[in-house]
Amino acid sequence: MLALRYDRQARIDGWDQEKIATLRVGVIGGDCGAYYTLLPLVAMGVGERGEIRILSNNLNRIKLLDARIYIPDDLISILSKVNPLISKSIRFLRVDLIRRELTVFLRNLDVIIDTTNNPTSKAIAAEYAVKNNIRYISFSTMPCYGRLEFVWDNINENKPRLKDLDYPFFLPEFRSAQQEELMSILFGGFAASFISNYAAGKKQGQGRIIYNLLSSDRLSLPNISDYTKFIIKYIYKIPSSIDFSNFRVVMIGAGALGNPVAIALAKIRIGELIIIDYDRVEETNLNRQYCYYDSVNEYKAKALAEKVKIMSGMETKAVPVIEEFNLDKVLNGKLRKYFEKADLILALVDNFDARADAADLAEILKKPLIIGGTSPFSGHMAIYIPGKTPNLNDLMKYREHAEKTDRLRCIEVREPSVVTSNQVIGGLIALEILKVLRPDIYGEPSLRPIHFYSYMGGRLEV
Repeated sequence: MLALRYDRQARIDGWDQEKIATLRVGVIGGDCGAYYTLLPLVAMGVGERGEIRILSNNLNRIKLLDARIYIPDDLISILSKVNPLISKSIRFLRVDLIRRELTVFLRNLDVIIDTTNNPTSKAIAAEYAVKNNIRYISFSTMPCYGRLEFVWDNINENKPRLKDLDYPFFLPEFRSAQQEELMSILFGGFAASFISNYAAGKKQGQGRIIYNLLSSDRLSLPNISDYTKFIIKYIYKIPSSIDFSNFRVVMIGAGALGNPVAIALAKIRIGELIIIDYDRVEETNLNRQYCYYDSVNEYKAKALAEKVKIMSGMETKAVPVIEEFNLDKVLNGKLRKYFEKADLILALVDNFDARADAADLAEILKKPLIIGGTSPFSGHMAIYIPGKTPNLNDLMKYREHAEKTDRLRCIEVREPSVVTSNQVIGGLIALEILKVLRPDIYGEPSLRPIHFYSYMGGRLEV
């Protein structure tokens, strides 16, 4: 089973598994940001023959997948189940992150990823990274807002100087905020995408990464001139504290994109989630579909539904439907009952036929729809709102693409997506779900597609 784990990412042009397997990566933090950075790193096999060093003075006691994290051994245990090949190379070190002694634990690393909301730890780690030619990534999250800064090209003649790192580089606006899981899924994916770019020899795009759910363009910095007003505006919009129990979501596809979206829906305790997928878990899925670490040969819909129930504390009614989706089966067959009372349809599939059918179905039933798609280093999401946006086949040309391609199952796709692009697009979809279902709290969803390019400055385009 383990021999096939990396097969699909190894097929990507230019991919060098050895480059990431021998990396020594330090992840600073013990909260959501760290957890959702570690998941894709471990799934890809980062540090398998190198090291993943987790540095924190404590851990946030939340569920990661279906495991409750109480102590470091719990975290290492679930990560080792996601990828048993890294079990001997991952370790936790209890460190005071706001003392200079932190630098002792950063020695001999190739990459440092600071996931905390603490500008002091970021300043210490960034100074050490620049002085010692170590690649450095730093992000922070809070409800509805996240930001990432990085220094990646500090090993060549263009290396930055310490004085080039100004105070905003250390993300001070997050210092009083609680980290938030959905935004951490997104930014953990962003951080890990630097590593997948590195594996394939891709250049890293320049410029910080911003995602602001409360801005109309999603890419603008919030106004923090009145810090108290800023904190109040954002901090009281924690998705897990909002009631989503009356909503029914139908999710078509339980693959690499469906995994992070299902996690997010479980975290907000969505009332009912219908999961439609007819595939079984394959060994080659394990590098990007981390919910299935113990489910090889099981039906994806059934395995994911069980995970959702556990992750939601049994508050979400998760219903697996083991059927292939197409328009005729909904309009004239037994799938219709699942869609008629849906508040939202998600099409998270890897073929254009299903996306095109979902787009036509949403228009016929007048149901909101979010479609997502990925490739190894890019992806997109688009939203249909009845009466406000055109059929997504008109906007995204899914039907035209479907006529030019064959309908293929995940196992048959020659160059599948890696985990990172799926976690990024899954995170974007999860955040827009908040807006589709609760515009009274989060405002209106994006009426324009959102695109992700891992090699582009800023990474996102709206």
